[in-house]
Parts: sequence; structure tokens; C-alpha cells
Amino acid sequence: MKANDRARLTTALRDHVAKIAADLRAKMRATGAARAAAEQLHKDERVAEDFDVWTDLLSRRAAVLWVLKSVYVRVLEDRGLLEPGRLLDPEAQQLFEKLAPNLGETAFLRWVYKDLANSRGGVPELFSPQPAEVALPSDELSRSLIGFWRHRDADTGAVWSFAEERFEGELMGDLYQELDPVVKDRFALCQTPDFVRAFILDRTLTPAIETFGADEVRLLDPACGSGHFLIDGLKRLVAATAEKHKHWSKEKVVAHALDRVVGIDLNDYACALARTRLIMTAAELAGVTKLADAARFHPHVYWADGLEQVEKEEQKPSLQFSLFEKVEERPRATLTRSDVRAALKKVFERKFHAVVANPPYILERDEARKEYHRELVGKNRRYVSATGKYSLGAPFTERCFQLAEKDGFVGLITSNNFMKREFGKALIEKVLAGLDLTLVADTSQAYIPFHGTPTILLFGRMRKPEATGVRAVMGKRGESGRPQDPSKGRVWTSIAEGWSQAGFENEYVSVSELLRETLAKHPWSLGGGGAAELKTKLEGTAKERLGAIAAHVGPTAICGEDDVYVFDGRVPPPIRPYVIPLGMGDSVRDWNLGPLPSVIFPYESVGGPVLQSLPDPANDWLTRHKSRLRARAAFGVKQEDRGRKWFEFRDYYPDKLRTPLSIPFAEVSTHNHFALDRGGKVFNQTAPVIKLPVGTSEDELIALIGLLNSSTASFWMKQVFQNKGIRGEGGGLTVTLWEQFFQHDSTKMKLFPVVEARNKTIPYAAKLDALARQRSERNVRSVIDGAVWQSPAQLRRAIDERHAADFADLSRMIALQEELDWLCYSLYSLDEASDVISPENVEPCPPTWLPWNLTFAEKDAANREALANGQEPDEQPSVWWERHRWEALIALPDEASPALKNRVEARRARTATTPALALIETANFKRRWYKPDYAEQERVALSEWLADRVEQSAKARASAFSLEQLVANLQDDARVLAVCEVMTGRKDFSLSQLIASALQGDAVPSHRFHVYKPAGLVKREVWERTWADQRLEDAGEKVTPEVPPSYGSGDFLRSDYWRLRGKLDVPKERFISFTEVPGRSGVETLYGWAGWTAQQRVKAILAIDEELEDASAPLADRIGLLDSAWRLLPDVAREDAATATRLKAELQALVGPEGPSRELLEEWKKRFPPPTARAAKGRKAAVARKVDESEEDE
Repeated sequence: MKANDRARLTTALRDHVAKIAADLRAKMRATGAARAAAEQLHKDERVAEDFDVWTDLLSRRAAVLWVLKSVYVRVLEDRGLLEPGRLLDPEAQQLFEKLAPNLGETAFLRWVYKDLANSRGGVPELFSPQPAEVALPSDELSRSLIGFWRHRDADTGAVWSFAEERFEGELMGDLYQELDPVVKDRFALCQTPDFVRAFILDRTLTPAIETFGADEVRLLDPACGSGHFLIDGLKRLVAATAEKHKHWSKEKVVAHALDRVVGIDLNDYACALARTRLIMTAAELAGVTKLADAARFHPHVYWADGLEQVEKEEQKPSLQFSLFEKVEERPRATLTRSDVRAALKKVFERKFHAVVANPPYILERDEARKEYHRELVGKNRRYVSATGKYSLGAPFTERCFQLAEKDGFVGLITSNNFMKREFGKALIEKVLAGLDLTLVADTSQAYIPFHGTPTILLFGRMRKPEATGVRAVMGKRGESGRPQDPSKGRVWTSIAEGWSQAGFENEYVSVSELLRETLAKHPWSLGGGGAAELKTKLEGTAKERLGAIAAHVGPTAICGEDDVYVFDGRVPPPIRPYVIPLGMGDSVRDWNLGPLPSVIFPYESVGGPVLQSLPDPANDWLTRHKSRLRARAAFGVKQEDRGRKWFEFRDYYPDKLRTPLSIPFAEVSTHNHFALDRGGKVFNQTAPVIKLPVGTSEDELIALIGLLNSSTASFWMKQVFQNKGIRGEGGGLTVTLWEQFFQHDSTKMKLFPVVEARNKTIPYAAKLDALARQRSERNVRSVIDGAVWQSPAQLRRAIDERHAADFADLSRMIALQEELDWLCYSLYSLDEASDVISPENVEPCPPTWLPWNLTFAEKDAANREALANGQEPDEQPSVWWERHRWEALIALPDEASPALKNRVEARRARTATTPALALIETANFKRRWYKPDYAEQERVALSEWLADRVEQSAKARASAFSLEQLVANLQDDARVLAVCEVMTGRKDFSLSQLIASALQGDAVPSHRFHVYKPAGLVKREVWERTWADQRLEDAGEKVTPEVPPSYGSGDFLRSDYWRLRGKLDVPKERFISFTEVPGRSGVETLYGWAGWTAQQRVKAILAIDEELEDASAPLADRIGLLDSAWRLLPDVAREDAATATRLKAELQALVGPEGPSRELLEEWKKRFPPPTARAAKGRKAAVARKVDESEEDE
């Protein structure tokens, strides 16, 4: 099947899966047999998630299984294995309907699947009911699925056909990976491309056959997914077995080989796909043409947790009792069923001669599984590598070797994060160091489809180390663009062609024999082309490491739930007295610290003790999230069990805050970013800080920052810290090293080599620090707030003057940084020349005047010329200048001084002849100076100023207001009008449109039906149950409030609501939109101030309702508005119980003693749907409408 046809089929089936999942989800949540079965499964799987939330995943799994079974039927039909047909030809359905005329399409499909699950002539591996299938889809959806398979193209008359489909091909992989996005994310579904599989099998299964013999070899993939490795391995085993037993029949050869191929996966439908593909491939290899014959093939694919050590006899501890309560059993793995465990025990009686894997790279977040992985078995942990925040790739690497036969071959492609992250220390030094590693290949710079995470290939044998060296393929640089054929990408072909030749080197990789003792120590550094040697030289030049001179390196506070505590930008007025600045990683850039978010600070002072109780506004804010805050844990121990109050930070280090000076740095960034902080802030894990001993002067910190912010430091850090891969923040590819993000962790930061003569950096670093602070303080908003202006012309002039001054400061910083970089080359003995000039004499310049950039631009111009001439250039043209908004130069302009020109040319010449300088003087390690986007800075500052002014006007009102009322209030304000004119660049601007934009972009509807999608409403109900239980607990009742789930972007009706609220639905918006008010939509929508107390908000709603009642609006139309008020009563009671009682009585008179009924609300919901985007832009939406029953709820 062609690629575009595969994509079309996958997309179409994905749509069926989504609709069926929605239908099944509703059935699982409604009272009845489906819910009872789902609740039992929820209990059996020991899932920590709330049941209603978990059913979202369960319904998706069941929907995928239902649709995939229809795929299997079509496959069997098209391959001639199923006669008569079932789906394509309507005859079978017509016969079924004659026998059972009232059962419908779902019953027909169920009959087809059940018939084909028969152990006599059927294929139970494919069609047997799975535990997830606790509900069946509606007849309408089954009818649609059947119709899809029978639909003929209007032009060609063709139907979807699998007659020519190869089952080792891409289609089945696409179905596995893409049928449901939530399942894909949950199970980290990721295919292994064919060329990677071939490379791994060539170095595992093929030599295993040669070593142990074709009849003996057993192959295992403990994370098999849809079975790519299994199929490729089966074909190799069949070929080897056929060669040895030429007199055997094809069927006997295939059966013999298939019996020695084993796969395990945690995803039930991945296992189903793997079984299907293995049976179909076995049938093809054996030349089988009848289903009964194909059914004799029984693949060993097990739905289980590949990390569960079922081969070990695990004696459950006997139940012990204290005097008062039962002692809990140890945790067990959660998903592997007892029958599967029993089957796997038998399979694992013999180990495997070849073990291959592409394990999931995600962090393990399930607490029960983490406890299982870390459980003591004898004196050791079950998985030594399951330490800290470990990636699943680490224990899977261990598992592969555990299950390998003595001298067996192991090969896997896995995340390379263990090489440099702290959890990898145990894997490297306690596991891999004792095994016979034979090859490690850095694939982080190769383009491997589906793998945005940087990877490494690991090969070894299950025996003690033999040779003193380990073959290593070390990366030098990445692809210059996405290769059209990934198997022919320059990095991959360099690996494939060069790995076997020690001493091989080209532009992309270098190959050498690394001493085994080097790879027995953490971290690993696999930089090629002299990078590893230069790193060693830098470390040898320095007299000290940072850890030896620093008192502390790490965060000073970790909230644990940032969405609750942290405010990025505006802070709601009631909370403002209780916040302080919070240093976060993306605020540390180019010597500067800011602008900073704010954080609720539940302590007496910075470095002081925790408050004994919270002020009411802060308490009210945090109480909504009390259950989640209590559930925060460090090293598995929950907040209050650690002796902490529920409302304080998860981690807080007051001793590290007693001295004001510190050096925060960006934990995740493309380059090195350090700044000087002078106190009054806390810093979280995204911006760890370096603290020097008490009494250290500011100059000493400045000197250290000078080293840390240099290009030399950037080079060292990129050899040591974890590269986060080729996927950029926006989802695109970041193929070059300069645009890839690195994780600068505190542990390895302590290893930074510090030279003795660092004080020489002080003049440059001090000036850079001062200029950075000046640029930060002189921002556009400070001009708007501080300048004396009344007219648009005065404001425009003040802003323009600010821009000019800022650009002058930036140009000076660029020149100073360049001198600092070259000074550091000298300090680290990389450059013997001494042409660094004093800070006072630097010539301000853009980055395009710098030596490295001129050389870079010359090469890029040559590449562009080759491309224009129809030739294939050495590299694709770079996007560096476009990305940073500069114009490339290949020669210095006339305005550059002769002294600068001479110095630049001399440095270019030294770089060309000095390998160390040539490595560092590139975009990969030089600071990324962006040309400021002053227009965008203006837009943001002016928009925020206007939004603040609109909010001031709203804050002064005690009742709901319209857009028209706000416009009337602001239309005579000269400063408002001046800001609007400068912002739009027009005198004829529409004040109404600008204020509408400020309102609508920062407002969330009052009623939940207008905020959340159905899945979000389910989560909201869980949250409301938690709040109710918290109130009971506060009243002294013994209840345990449930920990409510996080929201996702797909739970909200609009992306704006997700942007404003986030994963914990924290109300950080400025305004409320009363979209539930009948007859008031579009420009007539009523708004309120989000800073109102619950009492003020209820009173405003009741005032609106009174107006509606006076206008004869029926109660049925007002029920949504009254429901909004009803749901606020518990919050009113926290403020004032007497007022809450009075307001409740007033509402009960309108909606009854228990509030609006579910039936009334459902009817209102149908008649008053959420406002459309079009209505939000000013057009009127329909007031109420009748709903066609065929319309879907979503």
C-alpha cells in the first residue's frame, strides 16, 4: 500500500476509533453491567487513577481492539484465507439477519469475531475477547464501520484491499502507532525503522545463529510493540532453519522457527497486532492458503509487563498482623494476569540466545511499578538501575541481559539519557561495567523516524568483559536537513559503514576503541572528531572543579505543583501581598535575570521559617488544591509524612537562602546562561543556583560567571550534559547542534573545570552584568509607566529613544562577550596570542561582524551557490541568520575600524590552524544573540498596559457589565487613547475592538458547560467531589478526599481557556464571561471581574437573573445562570456562613432544595450551546435552538 494510502486509511480508522471510544466511554460510566465490569477491571489492574478518568483510556483501548479485529477480518478475506467472506460481501450479514433479525450490526460483528476465535479452525490469538472489551459499540457505529469496508471509490470502484500488503511493512506499524493519540502517548508507542532493525539483528540474531546453531537459537523482544523485530527475526530463523533442514516441509520449518520467537508488550492491542502479523507472515512463508492451516501457527506474544520477573519464584509474604491492623503486602506488578504469568514462567525456563529491544523511553510514573522495580530481592534491588527519576530504558537494558543465555547476544536502541543523567550512574557502573559490551554507537545526531528522543545503540554479550576496549561510534555533527530516505541519511550511513573500522572518521562520526574502564564510569562522553580529547584537556588545565569551591549547587525551592503557586505575569490582586519573585530557567538568558514570574510564598521571609497559618486570600487560593498538595511526595514520602505543612513548598532549603548573592543558571537551554542574583528571590529546579561560601565577595561571583558564560564553557557543557534531542519546542526538527536543548543538571555542573586565573574575567563580566541589568530595567513597559507623556507623539518618541539605547547596549554586550570568549581561550591554554582588548576599548558590533560568523557565512554562501547551480551542496543552507533576525555578512563593512578588521582576520587565521579553536568557534558553542523584535515588545507591553487599564475599570464595578459600558468609561482617557493609537499606528482605531480583544482574550465563561468538553466535565466532577470531601474533613468528619486528576488541553472547549487555566484549572484570568445569560451574546455578552469574591459573584448573578425575570425570561432559560450561582455557595459559606444560608434559601425558592436537577441542566445544555468563535468576535450567536437528536454530544 502506498504511503499516502496508508495515511488515508489510518486517518479514516482513527476517526472510527474516536467515535466508538466516545460511545464505549459513556456506557462504562453509566450505571449497568458495563460499568460493573469496568470497575472490576479497574480493581484488578490496581490503577491509581480515578475510575471515571481511567475509563477514558480503557474505552480507547477497547475501541482500537474492536476496529483492529475488523482489519484482521479484511486481511483474511483478501488473502484468500477466509471463505466464504464476512465483511466485504454482504451475504454473510444477510444470512445472519435472517437467523437473528432483531440483533443488529454490533451483534453481527460480534458473531464474526466469536466464530473466528474458535480454537477449531479459527484464530483465537486474534479474535478472542480481551479484558478491555467490557462494553460493545452501538449498532449505528458498527454499521458505519461495516459500511466503511464496503464503500467503493466513486471513480474506480475500488475498496480498501490488503491483497498485496506485506505484514512486515509500514501499514501495521502505522495502525499500531497512530490509531489513538492518548494510547500512543500513554504507552510511548514508537516504531523501529527497518534499517535500524536490520543493523541490530545483524549484530545479534545472525551471530547467535552462527554461534549456537539454527535449531537452538531463541529470540526475545521484551517490548515488542506491533512485532517488527519479531517478524524480521522470524524470517531470518526460517531461512537458517530451511538451509539446515532442506528435507523439511515449509510448514514444519516455519512452525519450528516461530516457536522460538517470543514477544512481550504492555499494550494489549499492540500484542494483538504482533500476533496477527506473525501469523500472516508465517502463512506467507509456509505457502499456506487456508485459514485452518494458518490457525495452526501459534505465536508467542504475551500481553504482560516485560519488566515483571515472572521466572523468579516470588514467595508472597505471609499476612502479618500487628495488634491493631493488617500489615500490607509488598507491591506486585499491576497488569500481568495470572494465566499469562504461568505461560511466561514456562517460556522463561530457558533463556534466549538473542535479545533485542526498542524499549519505551518515558519516565516511570506509576508508583506501584516503581516500588516493584526497586523492591529488594535478596540483598539487591530487583533493578539496580531503577534509581531516581529513571527512564524505563534503564531497567529494560538490565532486563535484556537478565534474559539472555550465557554468551548470548543483546542489542537495543534506547534513549541515551542514562549516559549523563544521574540515574544512569547505577546502570553504567553497576550493570554495564560487569558485562561484555562490544559496541556503543551514538545515534543522537542521526535522523531516525519516530525517534525525537536522542538515542544510542548498545550491543553486548551475556558474559564478563573480555577485551580491554569497546568499539565506539562517536557523533560529531547532525544532518543538515531531514533526509528524504532516512536509511540513506549521512549520519546513519556513516555509522553503518564506519562502525567496523577503528580509526574511521568523516564529517559526521569518528570510530575508535575506547578503554573499557572509561565506559565503566559515569557519565559517558561520546563526542567525536577530537571533542573528547579537548574536554580532557580543559579539565587538565583547570586546578579546581566547581564543586570544590561552591557551597551549594541546586534549587532553593521546589513547589511541587507550579500551576497552583506560580504566576507568569499578572498576579490576581488578592494574592499580590503574598508573592515574591521566582527564578525559573527560561528567565535566565544572556547575563540577565528576568522578567520573573511570581510565587505564593508561605514563609515568614526568604530563608525564614514556614508560616504557622496562611493569610485568608492565600489560604482560599491553595485550599482548592489541598488534596493534590498533600499528595506531593519526595522519594516516595508524602508531604505531611515528611513533617511539612500541606501548604508549604514540597522542598525548601532556607539555609541556602541566608546569603543574598547567588548564580542562577538555565537548566534546559541550547547554550549556557548564567546570571548574578542579589537576593530576595527563590529559584526552582529549572533554575538551579550556585552558592559560594559565606563571605565571598560579589567580584568573586562575577569572575566565576565570566568563565561559565564563555564559549569554552559552552563546549565543555555540551560534552557533559544530556542532549534532549532533535525535536524542537514547536515540534519541528532541530537538526543542528546549536538549536538542540541540553539539560544542565546540578550534579555534573559541579564537575565544571575552574581555572585559577579567573579574576581576569572580572572587567568584562562586570560590564556585561551591568548592561544586562540596564537593558532589563529599561523595558518598554517601564517607559509607558514612567515617562511623562500625554500625547501619542510623546509616547512614540519615548519608546523610540528606549529602542535606540537598548540596541546600543546590546551591541556593546556582543563585543564584550567576544573579548571574554577569547580571554577564556587563553586562560584554558587554547590560544597563545594575547590580542584581547580592554572593556573600555571594545567596538560595539552585531554578531555578524564576529570572526566565527563571517566564516560561517562564507561557507553558507558557497552552499547556497551550489544549490542555485543545481549541485548538491556539502550542507543545506543554514537558518541561523533568519532565526536570529540578522543579515549575513561575508566581509566586514567599511564602518568597522582598521583595528577591528585586523583583529578579526588574525583570529580567523588562528582558528583555521588550531583544531581546538576550530571546534569551539562555531554556532554550536557561541552565544546566540537575537536581534530584538521591538515591534513585538511594543505590542506586548502596550496590550498589557491596556488590559490592566480595562481591568481597573472592571474592578471598580460591583455588577456585571457589557463591552459598551467599558468603552463609555474609557473613551475620554487621554492616556488610553494615546496607547491605542501607538499600538495600532492609526488615528482611526476602534476603541471598542481593542477593549473587546482585551476582554475576550482574558475571560473564561462562568458556567462549566461552556468551559469544558465532555471529558473535561468528567474531571470537573471529580474535582467537585474532592472539594466536598475536603469540606467534610475540615468539619471534623473522617473522610479521605480523592486526589483529583490533571486536565489536558483537549479537556477545554477553547485553547484560550487552557492557556489561562492550565492542567489544574487554576483561575488566573482577569474576567468572567456570563455566556449562560440568555439573549446576551456576541458584543452584548455580560462580563464580571474575576477578582470578585464568591459572595460578590453570586450577588452579581442574582442581579442578572432578576433583570431576566423582570423581562419575562422563562426559568428554563435561566437555569444555567442559576446553576452557576448554586455551585458557588460552598465558597460563599467559607467567607460568611450567614450570607451563604440566605443566598441558598433565595436560590432554593427558584430551583428547588437540591439545586438545579441534572435533567433541567441537560435540557438547557442542548438549547444553549457554548458560544462559537465567530460569536466571540462580535457576531450574535443564536439565543436558543432545537437540537437534532442525531447530533453528537461533542
